[in-house]
Amino acid sequence: MMNVVFGLVAICLAIWGLITYWWYTVEVVIAIFPVVLLFFGVVALMAGIKQTGLKAAVVQKKSTPEPTEASARTKDE
Repeated sequence: MMNVVFGLVAICLAIWGLITYWWYTVEVVIAIFPVVLLFFGVVALMAGIKQTGLKAAVVQKKSTPEPTEASARTKDE
């Protein structure tokens, strides 16, 4: 019951604050909008890279063994 009362008081204070200081609210939204776009852009880019399988191809290239100098010397000798 206490949660409901606290929630109603918080909602009333938020509405009062939005009405009283609406221009500051608009400025905050304008300031946060580019940051939100940047965040969602990075998330979309990562999701696109994950779907292409680019990471799997890079990991697969790293896991293939490269010839060592010892094996190259035995062929020459």
